[in-house]
Amino acid sequence: MRKEVLAKIVIAFIALAVAACATVVGADQYAAHGYLTPGPTSEPELIGVFDTVDECRDAADAWASRQVVGNPVHADCYPVDTD
Repeated sequence: MRKEVLAKIVIAFIALAVAACATVVGADQYAAHGYLTPGPTSEPELIGVFDTVDECRDAADAWASRQVVGNPVHADCYPVDTD
């Protein structure tokens, strides 16, 4: 009887380990959105999707610097939901 319980525990542990590995799919990505308003209140323009938050912020800053001088703009990076 103890062998059966031990076997069930081992199988449960293996199933949990496989499930944990399956939930980590690749690296996180970040989407840069630009807004032609001072804050995120207008329809966003998708600037791009990037592998790191630093690349995303650099692209958001570059997008904001290319907008018309004097117009208030806003750019943000958001994690991409892959679920």
